[in-house]
Amino acid sequence: MVAHHRWAVADRVAWGELDRPLPAEVATLAARRRPVDLPPQLVHGDLGGNVLFHPSLPPAVIDVSPFWRPPGYADAIVVADAVAWHGAGDDLVERHLRAHGGQLLLRAVLFRITAEPNDLGAYRPLVDLLTA
Repeated sequence: MVAHHRWAVADRVAWGELDRPLPAEVATLAARRRPVDLPPQLVHGDLGGNVLFHPSLPPAVIDVSPFWRPPGYADAIVVADAVAWHGAGDDLVERHLRAHGGQLLLRAVLFRITAEPNDLGAYRPLVDLLTA
């Protein structure tokens, strides 16, 4: 059974498994996808904001959004969200790019923008970086 909610659709678009009309900026990003040869596993597709912390208890992961993707993809979504919404700087992006290359971050940004097209402005610095 294939899920058809916007997050599932956005994930498949990000990975080139589903074609959808995309705004020009996003289509340029999609055109830069290259094959990723990394083993998939179950990952949380929306980890940022879904981990609760307590001073004396272990972290609790909530609202699990499961995807079958390489583990670095979950990291890339966290990095993209940290830049877009939490003021993370270029150093975080550079560390991620060195560790994982640009393809996972590219897909993370594509995933977010496809799921929430009105958020393009928040992810614009990453779109510009990844399409330069």
